[in-house]
Amino acid sequence: MAATELGPRLKQFRQTQQLTQTALADKLHVSRQTISSWETGRNQPDISTITQLASLYAIPVDTLLHDNTETATTTTKRTDRYNISLLLVLLGIFLVERVTQLSTFPGFYWIDFLILLLLGLLVNLGLARRYPNVWMNRVHWIGLAIFANLSLVSGSINAFDMGFGLMTTCQFAGLVVVIVLVRKSWRYRSTKMRQS
Repeated sequence: MAATELGPRLKQFRQTQQLTQTALADKLHVSRQTISSWETGRNQPDISTITQLASLYAIPVDTLLHDNTETATTTTKRTDRYNISLLLVLLGIFLVERVTQLSTFPGFYWIDFLILLLLGLLVNLGLARRYPNVWMNRVHWIGLAIFANLSLVSGSINAFDMGFGLMTTCQFAGLVVVIVLVRKSWRYRSTKMRQS
């Protein structure tokens, strides 16, 4: 492997984690100049340092060493499209139900809150696409879990006497998001098991 291939990848992964060269150097107990020499291709890290970097970035060593950007980018784009589609469909359903169903004012306010939560998740996905890092991804999945719980609980207990239509919509939306979260969890676990 040529040094020119590894250097830009090291820089890309460092920037994805929003680390400065100095911050990364402190974590690895090396100088900032050493990090710079790795990223410019003047030198290469030894295998133990590469292992530390892979662990720090939560990626397999193979991903760090080999150019898998096309596969990773394609998978990320497909996942982003899937997440955006899910949120847009749920948002559309909630907006249609908000306009067409009869309910109490507290029921409508609750649906408005869930709509705002979906809009917040869409904004978070947009920010995560523009500024990719692990934290934004976690916020998205935590937000989906919160949405699923709130939807299921409010629909199950018919919170705010929201009426049958809105109650069913909340239960359905919560169930769909739970299925998505379980599917994501299974995929994550199977990926981790394959890497071990």
